[in-house]
Amino acid sequence: DPTKPNAAESDTQREEVNDLFSNTLKSRLAIETTPIIVIQQRVHHRDLTGHLLTGGSGEKWHHLNLPVIIDNAEPYPDEYTHGIPIAHGLNDGWLWEAKHSEKHRVALMSHRRTFESQYMQAPRRFDAEGALWREELLQLARANRWSGRKTRTVVGVDPAVSNGATSDETGIVVASAYEGERYSVDGDYSGKYTPDGWAKAAIRAYDQHEADAIIVEKNQGGAMVEHTLRLAGFRGRIINVHASKGKFARAEPIAALYEQGKVSHAPSGLYRLESQLLEYVPADAKKSPDRMDAMVWALTDLAPLVTSQSTIFLKSR
Repeated sequence: DPTKPNAAESDTQREEVNDLFSNTLKSRLAIETTPIIVIQQRVHHRDLTGHLLTGGSGEKWHHLNLPVIIDNAEPYPDEYTHGIPIAHGLNDGWLWEAKHSEKHRVALMSHRRTFESQYMQAPRRFDAEGALWREELLQLARANRWSGRKTRTVVGVDPAVSNGATSDETGIVVASAYEGERYSVDGDYSGKYTPDGWAKAAIRAYDQHEADAIIVEKNQGGAMVEHTLRLAGFRGRIINVHASKGKFARAEPIAALYEQGKVSHAPSGLYRLESQLLEYVPADAKKSPDRMDAMVWALTDLAPLVTSQSTIFLKSR
């Protein structure tokens, strides 16, 4: 267990461990082919395990990963270029039900950084320099509760461009507007779906939250997206939006709403969306933030601050 949790956030201490492995431990082997086994709870994305799996030693490593909740549909991370995953043969669900179960979920997830690293063995880059969302913004959003009249509710959809094991998720996020230029994120129904599957999930969200429109991105094959929704039985209003700016330009005004304390979050069901928000750093984003995109489309349509800025997007009804 080479890196302790209390040292995880120190760049100096982490690099000392990684350098120790490369410069000292390796030189102590009597025979170069002697196997080395690293046993570690994950504490940071650049801890020794992360260092080795991303090519820090130049060697390939067989990697057995045991998170507290098994999800066999979760793809092996692309950044682990030097990892060879070992199949654990376990069923989906809790790794050790005698220790953890559904009644522990809220408590385990209460500290996001610890849960993702030490419990899920998948450390994330939360609150990195340049991130648009920070934990204190989301804490404020979770604390906000609006009274007064709800004026509109919409479902934002960011469909995946392909349907396969390594495809992105389809983002499906519900948001509402209230009197006084206040907004709420009400639900996240994102996931990996077939085209018919995401269309039906979006329709269920629309019906459940009594929404008045589904917002879809025209850039992602808008005509086909609308056709898919209609084929699945949707008869409501579809608003096609066209991105004329990059993700940062679209997301920045929405992050500003959080800074102004104008957004509230539902008390549950948004954990994965919130994690994606905290991870999004425009300068080095490598993967499409599907849940975030769907939320941004929904709030953009609802917020006069954003919809009045024609440089952000054009929409057709």
